[in-house]
Amino acid sequence: MGEELVFTVTGSEAVPATPISLADAGLREREHLQEWVLANPEILGSGVLIITSEFDRWESRSGAERDRLDILGLASDGHLVVAELKRDTAPETIEAQAIKYAAMASRFDSDVLADAYVEFLRNHQDETLTSDEASERLVAHTEFGLTDEALRAPRIVLIATRFPASVTASAVWLSEMGVDITLTQIRAYRTAGEIVITVSQHYPPPDVEEFLVAPTRASRRPRLPDLPEVEWTPDDFLRLISEVGSVTIRATLDLCAEHPDEWIPSEAVRETTGREPAQHRGDYGGFTVTVHRRFNRSNWPFQAKWEAGGPNQMYYMVDAQTADMWHAATAHAEREHLSSESSANP
Repeated sequence: MGEELVFTVTGSEAVPATPISLADAGLREREHLQEWVLANPEILGSGVLIITSEFDRWESRSGAERDRLDILGLASDGHLVVAELKRDTAPETIEAQAIKYAAMASRFDSDVLADAYVEFLRNHQDETLTSDEASERLVAHTEFGLTDEALRAPRIVLIATRFPASVTASAVWLSEMGVDITLTQIRAYRTAGEIVITVSQHYPPPDVEEFLVAPTRASRRPRLPDLPEVEWTPDDFLRLISEVGSVTIRATLDLCAEHPDEWIPSEAVRETTGREPAQHRGDYGGFTVTVHRRFNRSNWPFQAKWEAGGPNQMYYMVDAQTADMWHAATAHAEREHLSSESSANP
């Protein structure tokens, strides 16, 4: 890629800005660069929520591991984003370091992720959530819920002012092997009156990514399905009753159908089922996979929204038409059940 040119413009006059290092600009890695990313998570990609920074609570059979992950994010498709930041030229081993962190982060489950998010919000944003509330918010952020498939395949984002050829070559090879890796370049310029910072994607090249990189990634690494929204029908609800045994999903639809066009809190569903919080959240994640694979669509039969006018938790709702379809389907299933019992016991 060619060198970036930055100009300051006054009327018809364009004056080139002077490229400088972040160190020359008096900018530090943690105090400045890291804080920029925390405040502007789009630097890590579209739809990324910051989960934690400076995470160092790793443990193996040998005891605590002395490693510190710069930033961990969660993309809207449910994949974790592992980010390593360098104020200057990236060291030739940066990709190996990032792979190590990605491997360690891939063992996060939804509960540990929620706990890390709770601590980050408390320390950095002075916001207090319970672990359950944090879990609900993370699920609400993702399009498909928190699934093991997505959490096991973190993305890697490396940020530095320059990348040695060996690092770029390694990134190309890793991408071809199915690792989702991005090199992001950050540069500083001095103008007549201020310091200007630019952020750009060094690899994959944005103009050819769709044609060269995305097909390779898609063929090498399992991806969550890109499915359309499809309106649910009476036959779909009959299938759901027959094929989906989750008490959480049944309770959600039952409560929503009793009060159409009203938001039903997640806690009300859990009180009905008696499921533990982790089981409760897992039921929705499992249902997401079922909806994709068995019903070939992206949308649940009920609406879902975080903090819909009440305490911090998920809320669910169906309209009157959907409520009627669900009532009809459950009534039909009950008649079929009574009929089969009658036949079995003449």
